Amino acid sequence: MRVDLVRALESLPAMYREVILLRDMEQLTISEAAAQLGITREACKSRLHRARGLVREYLQTELPPAGAS
Repeated sequence: MRVDLVRALESLPAMYREVILLRDMEQLTISEAAAQLGITREACKSRLHRARGLVREYLQTELPPAGAS
């Protein structure tokens, strides 16, 4: 699963990868991540939402459904 997650993150465009790493890996607040990226809080939240959706989509298409043999 870890390898798949790394691949999912690597597949993201840079602007989405940066925000998801700052927020979910480095555990910065939305305000801290936005300040570091030089964007508004709203833009940061929007990018983060989109990034998480892209990762979810990647994982759903790359991994077999749970319980599948």
